[in-house]
Amino acid sequence: MKSKAIKLFASFATLICTLAALSTSASACNWCLYQPEEPKCLRK
Repeated sequence: MKSKAIKLFASFATLICTLAALSTSASACNWCLYQPEEPKCLRK
């Protein structure tokens, strides 16, 4: 029973962390907060 609860908690924590990471990365690109510098070779 204890190992089942630990597995459930780990799965839930993984889901929350994954969703947080995906929403953060997607929102940064959508709001234009992340603007990588263009490499010199592509500027020409």
